[in-house]
Amino acid sequence: MPPKTQRSGQDEPPAHGNENFEPLDPSERLKQLQAELNQHNTRIDHLTKQRDVLQTDITGLSTTVQQVITTVTNYGAGLKDLHNRLQALEYFYHQKNKMVLAAIGERKPFIDDLIRGYDDELARMDDHLHVLDEKQKAALTESNHAANLQNALENEYDQATDFQQDLTTKLTEMEALRVQITQADDTTDAASMYFLTLEFHNQVRNTKVISQHDLSLELRQKLGELEAAKERARAKTAALNTAQADYTAYKADLDTKRSDRRINLLKEIKALFPVPEEPTASDGTGTATTPASTPAPASDSPASPTAGTAATPKK
Repeated sequence: MPPKTQRSGQDEPPAHGNENFEPLDPSERLKQLQAELNQHNTRIDHLTKQRDVLQTDITGLSTTVQQVITTVTNYGAGLKDLHNRLQALEYFYHQKNKMVLAAIGERKPFIDDLIRGYDDELARMDDHLHVLDEKQKAALTESNHAANLQNALENEYDQATDFQQDLTTKLTEMEALRVQITQADDTTDAASMYFLTLEFHNQVRNTKVISQHDLSLELRQKLGELEAAKERARAKTAALNTAQADYTAYKADLDTKRSDRRINLLKEIKALFPVPEEPTASDGTGTATTPASTPAPASDSPASPTAGTAATPKK
């Protein structure tokens, strides 16, 4: 014969003795056991959810730890090459910068002004974008407030519309409560009758029957308030859409201007200081094109009349 399941001492029936006691009603005992089972099941469900959440966190963290290890390992493997590439680029800059500063001459301040002006324009656009962002946030707040007000007025209008149905339900509940009070009176259950009478009084006190005229006025008032709230919500939604569209369009322009900074500045610099085209043989001068890899050195002495052309015999 299998052993019986042990429960806490508070669930054990009282020990038999000489004192008189009233046996527990089996139906009441069943309710107690069912309530105890429900409590245990609720706790088990709670612990099960905690376990599942903890297991999910452990799995996610394990994956993250492995990703960190992989990232650090890969970075260590390529660290030397990254150092070498950066050093090579730094060396290139230092060498090329000396040559550029020597060659740019009086053109430098004009180019610096172009760069400064472009960056100042980016800063102004960024400030204006911040203003547009604040506007769209304010518009969103007002739109949400208008929507919440509309929902609240819709609930009030629905309550006024369902007034008769709600009143009928309350009256039906009080009529059922009246039957309970009468039954308690018949069985001389004064304690239950006292409690039920208090409940009955609270419901009677909170139940009112209004006139048809008052209901009509309330419905018209609630409907008017609701329609005004809908109109306001539509206006606030339209204002929000406009603010969001303005922000999105301006941000796109700013992002494009920022991403095209180098291209645009190079275009302006080349327009301000165009590179002179070297003459070719087709120009009728007979001058050969100088290779790009070997530019002709600048000279302060006058150019020889025979440089780059065939010798012209004297007449």
